Amino acid sequence: MTYETNIGLRYLRSKRKEAFISFTTWISVAGIAIGVMVLIVVIAVMTGFQDEIRERILGINPHILVMNLNGDINEPQKLVDIIKETKGVVHAFPFITFQAMVQSGRQLSGVAVKGLNAEDVTFMSRLVKEGSIDALNRKGSILIGKELAKHMGLLVGETFTVMVPFGGVSPMGAVPETVKVKVGGIFETGMYEIDNSLIIMPLKDVESIMGVGATGIEVKIKDVYKANELRKEISKRLGFGYFARTWIEMNRNLFSALKLEKIAMFIILALIIFVASFNIISSLIMTVMEKKKDIAILKAIGAKKRSIMKIFMVEGITIGIFGALIGSISGYTICEIIRRFKIIKLPEDIYYINTLPVKIGVVDVILIALVTTILCILSTIYPSYKASKIDPVETLRYE
Repeated sequence: MTYETNIGLRYLRSKRKEAFISFTTWISVAGIAIGVMVLIVVIAVMTGFQDEIRERILGINPHILVMNLNGDINEPQKLVDIIKETKGVVHAFPFITFQAMVQSGRQLSGVAVKGLNAEDVTFMSRLVKEGSIDALNRKGSILIGKELAKHMGLLVGETFTVMVPFGGVSPMGAVPETVKVKVGGIFETGMYEIDNSLIIMPLKDVESIMGVGATGIEVKIKDVYKANELRKEISKRLGFGYFARTWIEMNRNLFSALKLEKIAMFIILALIIFVASFNIISSLIMTVMEKKKDIAILKAIGAKKRSIMKIFMVEGITIGIFGALIGSISGYTICEIIRRFKIIKLPEDIYYINTLPVKIGVVDVILIALVTTILCILSTIYPSYKASKIDPVETLRYE
């Protein structure tokens, strides 16, 4: 250990008469630690929220959606066969969707009805909390979202009415068609809007109501981050008249907002660390004023300006490193507690999820600690420079 480092560390442990300087040093450490801790927790929550939303969206929605520019698709199986030939596509299947009203007793609600084959939605098996996905193999049996089932007061095995607008035709014009269905399963995606408004019917039952054809083709792919490349390839294979959209395009506004919020929070909370670094400047300036005599003696016995600067830079850097270390450990601990025990609940009708998600990124923690340390190093330059400029003759003249 060099003498500059040794003296710098000793200055951190001030004597009794310099207790105020020691107190401001601890305030500086606490300021840095709190800034780092808060920044780590907020970034972890924002990252977790973004990843959780992405996983839930991909769990129920298509990775790529293929539609017909002119309306419904008349020969869906032909398109499915072409799409499945594309490298990277795991599965493709047709669906029919329409808006309807459901009634159970005195309860009435608007819903989105989606017609699917049971073999095409095996990926939803883990989402079915009551009943079974096999309900879609039985005529008149449906899957219903958890929140919608709660609102309508429905349990597995109970029946209710689906009213399809313009489902039938009379001499007076289009009239609603009513269909009796049975709850075969209750699913939970964790996304309130979907769980409160979606029911899934067997594709054949929907075709008997709406006619043969498909609203579109859902495509599942191996690598969701290559969705745009595969979208172009699928559009090229299908030719004119069809268009494809990726899960990124369909949720662009949501993910753009999340990304912007994450950047904004990083900047705002980084300012806390920036402000805390000024505590280091004030602490070092007070130390320099208190240690003028010591500095003068060191310079008188041959210490160079560079050595004097090193002494006070060591002190400031030590404060920064300790603050960043304490903040990192505290932030990581808080994130782990939130992640494991799920102690913070969220209202499902406002957010997509019911608990606060947390994802701790090692890179994020290292980056935050590194930026903090750099700010602390920069904050030591001015006080250290002022210390190195002290004139030993003037300082010791009246000693």
